Amino acid sequence: MAITHVVTRLKFWDTPGGALLQFFVAGAVVGTLLLALPFSRTTPIPLLDLLFTAMSAITVTGLITMDTAGDFTAFGQTVIAFLIQVGGLGYMLIGTLLLLGYKQGISLRAQSTLGVTAQLSENVSLFVLIRFVVLFSLGSVTLMTLILATVWWPVKGWGALGYGLFHAISAFNNAGFALYSDSLMSVPGGQPIIWLHAMGFIFGGLGFVVVFECVMPKTALSIHTRIMLYGTLGMLLLGTVLLLFFERNSPVLGEGSWRLTHAFFQAATTRTAGFNSVDIAEMSHASQAFMMINMVIGAGPGSTAGGIRLTTFVLLLTGLVAAVQGRNSTRLLGRTLQVEQLLRASGILVLTLALLSFMCILLLALEPELSPVAVIFEVVSALGTVGLSLGITGSLGDHGKLLIIVIMLVGKVSPVMLFAALAGRPERPLRYAGGNLNLG
Repeated sequence: MAITHVVTRLKFWDTPGGALLQFFVAGAVVGTLLLALPFSRTTPIPLLDLLFTAMSAITVTGLITMDTAGDFTAFGQTVIAFLIQVGGLGYMLIGTLLLLGYKQGISLRAQSTLGVTAQLSENVSLFVLIRFVVLFSLGSVTLMTLILATVWWPVKGWGALGYGLFHAISAFNNAGFALYSDSLMSVPGGQPIIWLHAMGFIFGGLGFVVVFECVMPKTALSIHTRIMLYGTLGMLLLGTVLLLFFERNSPVLGEGSWRLTHAFFQAATTRTAGFNSVDIAEMSHASQAFMMINMVIGAGPGSTAGGIRLTTFVLLLTGLVAAVQGRNSTRLLGRTLQVEQLLRASGILVLTLALLSFMCILLLALEPELSPVAVIFEVVSALGTVGLSLGITGSLGDHGKLLIIVIMLVGKVSPVMLFAALAGRPERPLRYAGGNLNLG
């Protein structure tokens, strides 16, 4: 009786996280059924691998157990691209429509929940942002498709349009699926194509609110947008420099200008894109460890990316600086940040690390013969919906694949669920007696 009462009070399925969970599960099931059609595949594929592919696509993760280019027909690849596009925008569009309903009004509580989750400014209408999201997404994908098709036309002919559209959708939505078996390691077009893919998933990972504020006429950018712009630039520069340093004695990044291109691309793609332009299994352990940290951090709120979000990471850094300086408040860009935000950021980090640790231990128990580093990398990549792998995805057993499917799903909906859980209802004006703990 008590458990039933708790479940009723939670009303999980009426929350944004519950609505998105239903959406992604339903999308994965429909995608699996479509991929199971005989004309979707060039070879017999086990149902579990079809479900894995569909879940990876709808959650825009990019981990694969089958070769997207060789094992699926043009129709199957179209299904995968459709799942990626729907899944990438599901957070802002499909999930919102499922939550609110087509004929229902928007309650103040729903507006508050969705608005804060998407980092909306008070003077920005949710529906205006949704319209912008659709136009910006379709426009960006179309432009990237035309550029890729132009470059690949001498090699693919009319097929360049299909290749260009698939890669544009995958890049902009931070999915990491590619129609080349080695991702972008041997993609035709050279460095310009590598940089174009990087620009696609960097803009897709900024968050639509950030792009909205940058392109729409406004007097000043919000602190959220400024943090995202400065933080993204800082993380890209830091990542590029560190990867160049870690691989200074290794040929994995190539020679000449290619070293800078590959270092920048790998620093950018680990923030949830999932493409790779070099064999990351051949990179140093230091580089792989840094990539895992990048995957945990992720990109921007309200974007197609995953992770704890860059804004959460920056907020935690400001809390660390405040603690070192002995201050009881955090400051950033001339603003004092609320302590409640820091507590929520800390909660998100702790819960994410706890979940990550549990999943790593569980997969290590299920796959004891695989490299521990590769297993941990796989879990971090799945939870961050990144899609990078050290080459063990296809070697996982059935139980390991099922666990990764669950992790990809959790990684996609957990940011919304964690926010809703940590935000909760306002506390009652009740204060307990103070106390102190020894921390060191």
